[in-house]
This record gives sequence, structure tokens and C-alpha cells, in this order.
Amino acid sequence: MKVLFWLLVALGFVYAFYAGAVAVYSYYQVTDIVKETVTERAGVDRYERAERIRREILKKATESGVPLSEREVRVTDDNRTLRVLIRWSYPVIFYKGDAVLSIPLKYERSFEMPSSR
Repeated sequence: MKVLFWLLVALGFVYAFYAGAVAVYSYYQVTDIVKETVTERAGVDRYERAERIRREILKKATESGVPLSEREVRVTDDNRTLRVLIRWSYPVIFYKGDAVLSIPLKYERSFEMPSSR
């Protein structure tokens, strides 16, 4: 009985490590997507830049396997500063199709943009 208990404890630790590693991987995917998108769209007109970058981040994140909803991604453009804020969660434990336990993740960064056209 002790062996079974310790086997389940070890399995729990392995799963926790796996879930944490996948959550960290999704965080780095999002950071790469944001950096790439901001670099590509930096030259767009200031008045449409924030919305274009936001749509592109959502599209690329979905394609790379990190499903983000529209309410989780915020992009604002203040003069020459572009601010990106993304909050999402990585589900760890499911019960009947619903996430019971999730790891909350947040990415926030400001970018200096070239002067508007």
C-alpha cells in the first residue's frame, strides 16, 4: 500500500512539473509573437497600429496553439509608446470538460515607436 501511495505522489509531482513547463513554454511563445508582431507592424499609421497589432497577436497565438480570447489582449498606443498587456491562463486540471485549476499568466511590455507619419 505504501508503494502505491508513493507512486501516486511521484506521478503527481511529474504531472505538476509537466504542467508548469508547458505553461512556461506558452508564455515564451506569447512573448515571441508579440515581439515579432510589433517589429513587423511598427511602420503602420499610428491611428490603426494598435488594433492591427492586437488582431495579428490573436491570429498568431491561435495558430501556434495558445488560444487567447479578445478580452485577454489589450494594446494601447499613447503618442510614441505602444503598450501590450496579455492575461491568460493555462488549464492544468479538468473535470467534466471544465478547467478546475489553471495557472494564471501575464505578459506586459511597452515599446517605443517611431514618430507617426
